[in-house]
Amino acid sequence: MDLQYKLHSEPFVFCSMRKSIFLEEDILLFFREPEGNTYVVTKENALAKKIPCKETWALITVETTTSLNAIGITAYISSILAQHKIPCNVVAAFHHDHLFVPFVKGSSALQILRE
Repeated sequence: MDLQYKLHSEPFVFCSMRKSIFLEEDILLFFREPEGNTYVVTKENALAKKIPCKETWALITVETTTSLNAIGITAYISSILAQHKIPCNVVAAFHHDHLFVPFVKGSSALQILRE
């Protein structure tokens, strides 16, 4: 697959809470689960709200337009990163897929994906 990737510079965190304490424009991702709502925000926004951040994540966007019914994109990307022992959480949005990898491995993950 010929995919183009972009690494975002700021670190992100995943937070779980019943009610948001964030401004809507500060939330990159929201997902409702029975145990609590998941919010993905920048580390800066989380720290401003005094939320402790144990893990930080780099965001890599697949700049190539992807389709929600495309077959194999997630498997393709995650298998490449798995071979290098890099965890990857994939979010498929309407136009693009987005990858969250440990922040300290963001640059190396981008390089691996571009090879």
